[in-house]
Amino acid sequence: MRRYLALFLSVMALPAVCRAAEITVDESKTDNLEISVYNNNLALVKDTRRVDLKQGENDVAFENVATQIKAESAIIVGKDIQVLEQNYDFDLLTTENIIKGLIGREVKTVVENPTTGENIFGKAKIISVNYGSPVLQFSYGIETRFPGRIVFENLPENLRGKPTLTAKITSVEAGLKELSLAYLTNGISWKTNYVAKVSTQNKLDLTGWVTITNQSGINYRQAKVQLIAGDVNQVADGGIIRPVVNRMMLAKAPASDMAVAESAAGVPQQISGYHLYTLPLKTDIKDNQTKQISLIEKNGVEYVKEGRLTSSLYLGGKFETSFEKRHPDMYYIMVNDESDNLGLPLPAGIVRFYENDKNGSLQFIGENSIGHVAKGEKIELNLGKFFDVFVDGKVSKVTKVSEDNLKTLSNGCRTAKIIRSYDAEVVFNNGGNEAQKVIFTQNIATDAKITAENVPGKLKDANTYQWQIEVPAGGKFLLNYTAEVPSQEQLCD
Repeated sequence: MRRYLALFLSVMALPAVCRAAEITVDESKTDNLEISVYNNNLALVKDTRRVDLKQGENDVAFENVATQIKAESAIIVGKDIQVLEQNYDFDLLTTENIIKGLIGREVKTVVENPTTGENIFGKAKIISVNYGSPVLQFSYGIETRFPGRIVFENLPENLRGKPTLTAKITSVEAGLKELSLAYLTNGISWKTNYVAKVSTQNKLDLTGWVTITNQSGINYRQAKVQLIAGDVNQVADGGIIRPVVNRMMLAKAPASDMAVAESAAGVPQQISGYHLYTLPLKTDIKDNQTKQISLIEKNGVEYVKEGRLTSSLYLGGKFETSFEKRHPDMYYIMVNDESDNLGLPLPAGIVRFYENDKNGSLQFIGENSIGHVAKGEKIELNLGKFFDVFVDGKVSKVTKVSEDNLKTLSNGCRTAKIIRSYDAEVVFNNGGNEAQKVIFTQNIATDAKITAENVPGKLKDANTYQWQIEVPAGGKFLLNYTAEVPSQEQLCD
């Protein structure tokens, strides 16, 4: 197919399609370009261009709009004008579209004489197109793999070199006017990635980077960029017909062009329940480019590292239970406020943690994602499990405390309320060289109660009880507790 395309895709002496009455406004006439980029593959493009209008009706063509434009969202605004009609022309000037547009019409053909190199001209009618290859009808028959070139003397109407939004606009008076075109487009998105560099046992440096990916089909040059953090609701098209995006072409886009980092985005603003970040400098965002821009940089952010483990001991029934060598989950906890050297609305993203080893070499220690974090909200990130800390536990004794008959059944059995006491022993082992805090949680029945404990704990909610254990470096800690648990059982003597 590539060999064949190379033979016939030469286009000779193509005259421009006549649009004498149309005013073409390309990107060179842009006065101001703004892009508001959302998290969910959506952007609002605001493009102000200078247009020389005549009094009355004008046909205006805005060239080089995004190929993934939501045409029904376009808005054109200007002084003393009225927009009567809008159209999005997405049939671009490609060889395949030219061939499709000339089906049923006669074209010139060229074959090179292999001996003399002389061009031999002929004529054929395009009767069909198959995967970009024309089917040609000559006087002698039909060719499906014509080994030559086709010369297009005319172009089909309505084909354009660039995606174009056309509009029929009436103007009260003639003159140079600024027309503002705004539209939504898919193909642009942004996400946040954070780097957390642990500096001490309770402080880290947090850097946030915005990554903007543009696959909307056009370049945005010297654009003012704003980033909207939040989940904006979108309604399904509901029958609106738009051009289908060629996702195979998007998949074959060249590898990301990672642009150099730019200056920080500054303090965000609130807008209708979302947060808006404005980049301080205008920037270029090329098509098929991934661009990184610095969003935040906070040093000395306070954090707490703790282990968390939920007991698998079952406090119910007549039998003892146990577990061995359970490693607690490792959590890094921060509070997003000024007192902890943070206090900024944080967009959703992935936080990657790094720490220097004893030799000063940087090591990756884990990652997790955050949702949108409001100011004052707590951030809790699970980075994995502690290697050096492990826990063994068992219910060492089950004792019946009381038994009260409730009802005698017709089958000779009875129901009774039985209260049992469960003595538990949990050993925390720490093979590391630093003391470690572990939050240990025991699930209990709603009407159960802890009657004895060697470390004060607290009821987290109706069904969970927690202890905060400090496990010494290179040592152990024993937690003992007793729970009384009532149950109703059917007994048959």
